[in-house]
Amino acid sequence: MSHIIILVIAGLTLAANLNANESRREDLNKTSIISNLITTEDLGAIEEEGPIAAAGKISRYLGQADVGSSPKDQAGPDFEETSPQTVAGNSALVRQILSPVEENLRRRDKIIVYAVREGDSISQIAEEFGISNQTIIWENNLSAYSVIRPGDKLVILPVSGIRHKVLKGETLAGIAKKYGLDAEKILEFNKLASADDIQIGEQLVVPGGKKIYPAAAYTARNVYAPTGAIPASTGRLLWPTTCRRLTQYFTWRHSGVDIACSLGAPIYAANGGVVIKAAAAGYNGGYGKMIIIDHGNGQQTLYGHMSKLYVGAGQTVSRGQQIGAMGSTGRSTGPHLHFEVRTGGVRRNPLSYIR
Repeated sequence: MSHIIILVIAGLTLAANLNANESRREDLNKTSIISNLITTEDLGAIEEEGPIAAAGKISRYLGQADVGSSPKDQAGPDFEETSPQTVAGNSALVRQILSPVEENLRRRDKIIVYAVREGDSISQIAEEFGISNQTIIWENNLSAYSVIRPGDKLVILPVSGIRHKVLKGETLAGIAKKYGLDAEKILEFNKLASADDIQIGEQLVVPGGKKIYPAAAYTARNVYAPTGAIPASTGRLLWPTTCRRLTQYFTWRHSGVDIACSLGAPIYAANGGVVIKAAAAGYNGGYGKMIIIDHGNGQQTLYGHMSKLYVGAGQTVSRGQQIGAMGSTGRSTGPHLHFEVRTGGVRRNPLSYIR
């Protein structure tokens, strides 16, 4: 009973002190029971954070980024920094961070000049810019066997194709017909106001265009007999085309190797020399349209089943020069090149002579 009376008195005393402002919270002993009852902890505002975005891997322009550098440092001055774009609702739409090369390809519509760096190759550069190897080769007057070195400058078109210099009397329709393309594509890509908005000497980018070689005007059996000794070419033979898929090897029944590729693929001289035969028509013992080049020192190479010839008998050719296009003429069941090597009049295995 005495305990109940003490608790009632304590309660009444506490209520009286609070109403009279005689007891302040900060004046109470921090360890007292009353302090623990009336003191509240200031928790402050609670903020929610979204997920922390991880740093994306961004490559240098035509190279690899340094670890630890910022996207701007990695990308160079032309890199456009991207920020997440939010939308209403419970989700956010974030634009993917692309490499500087991809960003460049997305908006590039102008011709640029690229400085070759250590380790670059034509195929690698073409892949980085999203264009074909031939586009770089045609624009820079190279061949498939040209060597590029650090510091060399290459002109890079914005798309796979070719540049055409407008000549006197040419029309846009005529240019498009020449390349077998739609004039509207040339008009749109070059941002021309109309088909009449072309000028003599103007360089037009022809998307999808291919280099046009002069039509062969050689007789069916154009043969050249050298009157003097042909200077001997040096070095191993070059691979004569851009493809490397062998469909038939050299055997006692097959006098060369067959290299399969697409119709019209370029064919190159395996070495420098003089064209001693250029047959632009006829069966020619199964070889179809064919070329024989004498490289001197008793060595000759033969190129069979061609669709077009770009050189004639008696013409001197250089190592790696394009001499024709792949076809399926003569005794052939599909586009390929029949390639022979003859030494001292004897047919040899070409794979023993090619580097």
